[in-house]
Amino acid sequence: MDDKFLRDRIRDDEVDVPESLLPENISKKLDAGADNTKKQGVKTLSRNIRSIALAAAAVIVVAAGASMVSRLSPKNTSGSNEDMYEYEKMLETTTEETTGVTAGMEMTIYDELYEKLIGRNYIDDGYYIRNDSDITGSAETGAGHYDSAVNENVRNDITTDTASGSESKDFSKNNDQEEGVSEGNIFITDGKYLYVMKKPDDVYVGTRSVSICAVDGGALDESSRIQLDKLAGYEYVDYNTMYVDGNVLVITGYAYSRYAYEPGCISFGMFYDISDKEAPKYINMVTQSGYYVSSRITDGVLYLISHYTPDYSCSEGEYESYIPMYDGMLAGEHNIYCPEYVNDRSYTVIGSVVLKNPMSYKDTEAVVLSSDNMYVSENAIYFLSYQPYMWYGYEIINDVENDELQTDGVQSEGITGYETEKSRSRLMKFSTENGNIEYAGETEVCGSADSQFSFSEYNGYIRIVTTTYDYTYYEPSCGLYIFDSDLKLVGSIEDIANGETVKSSRFLGNMAYFVTFRNTDPLFVVDMSDPADPVIVDELKLPGFSEYLHPYGEGKMLGLGYEADESNGRVSNVKMSMFDISDPYDISEENRLQLEAYYSGALYEHRAILVDAQRNLIGFSTEENIIEADETGANIVGKLAQIYRLYRYDDNDGFVELIECVLDVYSYDYPRAVYIGDYLYIFDGVESIYTYELNDYSLIGVTEF
Repeated sequence: MDDKFLRDRIRDDEVDVPESLLPENISKKLDAGADNTKKQGVKTLSRNIRSIALAAAAVIVVAAGASMVSRLSPKNTSGSNEDMYEYEKMLETTTEETTGVTAGMEMTIYDELYEKLIGRNYIDDGYYIRNDSDITGSAETGAGHYDSAVNENVRNDITTDTASGSESKDFSKNNDQEEGVSEGNIFITDGKYLYVMKKPDDVYVGTRSVSICAVDGGALDESSRIQLDKLAGYEYVDYNTMYVDGNVLVITGYAYSRYAYEPGCISFGMFYDISDKEAPKYINMVTQSGYYVSSRITDGVLYLISHYTPDYSCSEGEYESYIPMYDGMLAGEHNIYCPEYVNDRSYTVIGSVVLKNPMSYKDTEAVVLSSDNMYVSENAIYFLSYQPYMWYGYEIINDVENDELQTDGVQSEGITGYETEKSRSRLMKFSTENGNIEYAGETEVCGSADSQFSFSEYNGYIRIVTTTYDYTYYEPSCGLYIFDSDLKLVGSIEDIANGETVKSSRFLGNMAYFVTFRNTDPLFVVDMSDPADPVIVDELKLPGFSEYLHPYGEGKMLGLGYEADESNGRVSNVKMSMFDISDPYDISEENRLQLEAYYSGALYEHRAILVDAQRNLIGFSTEENIIEADETGANIVGKLAQIYRLYRYDDNDGFVELIECVLDVYSYDYPRAVYIGDYLYIFDGVESIYTYELNDYSLIGVTEF
């Protein structure tokens, strides 16, 4: 294919192509090496530009239609974007009938979002390549648009100060990842009361409630019960978690009518004044579009995060079908952010509520992003979203091939680029100071994260451990990346543990500990004292792997996970390990214990794990088959049981079991435990609390709700 061929096809098809897009002019512009002006946070990948430009010109020849508008916008180029967009702008004037936008009519941000997420510009492989400015900026909030400033129903009688009373100072805290960032739970204590979210066996059908129970010497007395019923207009409702912040009780959840990810699904936060524990008072409920993802409370502010999927069958102008809503009103135009490259047509929806005034949202932000993982620090929320592979030249090759035009040179270069490319994710940051949610930047990072524990913010840096796959052999490797507060890459280590994946991570100050796995369990230690030059200082290989790591006092790290066969990697029983990390340059496994249990759901829900090094208590539930007599006592039968286990740790004796509590019901939320003084309370996750004396570990009684 040469320039003459392209000119002939353009002439024959009578396509009026701007002079700047003729092949020779594109080549000149590329040779000039003009800088590519990019929005902050979007990584530039410039490859094979000359061949790509010729292929792009070929696409103009063979397509010449509105359906190719998006594909003509380069994902990455070292030339100027303006000329590459001229052809798109020309096509826009010929496609008004398909877009429904009248010539000369100013598009609102809502209309523009329709074009980008639902209309003609969305391409099949999952990417919309933008051809104009970001959907950001400000706009006046009109009628029916959510603006927290107009909601001024202020409650001044609510206090989030710690409730007074004779509560014990010796009680367990929630197992939160970061100090000062509460993650909520279904079983909480403030040292005087137990707060219990009761769920039936079928979490979607049945009565739910929150009980507030006074405790006295191991005895429980239910002070009050809050009945949690269905929400009007919704067939199903699920209550996920709750928080107690002084005299405010917060309950979060979601409701829907057919399926959880439907466009009409909402997430909510309910607020109760519990100054009088015997008579809680309902204050307010806030709602936002989408399926519940998570929530946090930091410095007296609730952050509610949901995932909203628009109705893709809607028509333009039906804003309520594809724009997120807060309290039944459309998100303000100035509170919607669309990144430069879109790989999903859904939103991550964020709302903040000040607990001292929960009558409305403090701030809102909806971002066109489907997040795979999130991490919350005291002043920021980070989202990590997997990015499907799309090398610009490779996509153009597909267009040419579809029209049976052959460009062997470009094709071979595209395949080479594909073979060397690795999986990537977009990291996006929102600052949350004082409840104000502000976009703070984005960047790319190789790979994807295992969990929220793969992230850590420390001294102005965000550190991430990831697993990366190449796209040819799907072979994994691991890496650690350090970004500054502006998400600029400062330092990294790549190609760690080739062939293995990250199973668990923990950051302690300047040290990172993470476990990878294929057949064995290497525990890596990285010194990040110099963020620009992180260094692997030790590696410990063991059978199996740890799914969860938790610091245990001075110089020790607890690992909970599974044993595995070193020859083939086959996973077997649950195991506990205690690592000596007193010298990060020479770590070792002090003790390990293999359990009879084959599974523990608590390893994937850290809030169901009790770890208190000061009291020397480690508690979590396991699942295993047990043998017992049937109801008649005549036959021996096996059944699946959840068992809550409590341990202490001794340097010489290792893990010592203190309590084995076989629970009568099965909970998909996993049993939890808290202690107050010398008593341990085990909640089965459904309807009962088992009370144990911690002096002799005897069962005192069982309370049903």
